[in-house]
Amino acid sequence: MSPGRRDLRATDDEPGDRLAARALGGDEDAWEELVRRHSRRIVVSLLARGVALDAAEDLAQETWMRLIQQQRSGRLRGLELPGLAVVQARQLALEAARTDQRRRRLAHGAAIGEPAADPAPGPEDVAADRERLATIEAELDRCPGRARELFVAVYGDEACTPAEAATRFGLSLQRVRQSLCETRARLRRALAEHEGEAS
Repeated sequence: MSPGRRDLRATDDEPGDRLAARALGGDEDAWEELVRRHSRRIVVSLLARGVALDAAEDLAQETWMRLIQQQRSGRLRGLELPGLAVVQARQLALEAARTDQRRRRLAHGAAIGEPAADPAPGPEDVAADRERLATIEAELDRCPGRARELFVAVYGDEACTPAEAATRFGLSLQRVRQSLCETRARLRRALAEHEGEAS
């Protein structure tokens, strides 16, 4: 193995605290492994708060970018994962929601000549988020057994990679990815229908 390449097996088995210490020191390979280990848990935590799948994946990516930027600028003193990343992702989701609400309310206020309302989420917003999560869970329960099992395996609390899921279920990686794509599309349709009924 050349000096510039890492031993993937050693990294896979490396304790999280040691990996975090390497990342804090600017080791790009360590950051890559931390992203691999913890990204799905971040996505799941956002889904539980009613964030759409595509938005949750984008927010998870932005979370890692911000953490890396903080490390490079010397502002990241500790790296307790996945907790720190989950908290930061939820903050980003809240900021995005408030920005969206502010834009909609400003547009509404401009249209009727009234001042914009407080953008902070209220009881109705919280209730709507809970309804979205219930819609996701109900639709997931209606998915075929194997599709549901694959989705939970990759995005659940004990998240694994699609490749690991393929090995576990005896499927090709392409089939696993196709199933995940179909399930995500199905959940998005269910959310869209729910939003249409609620409007």
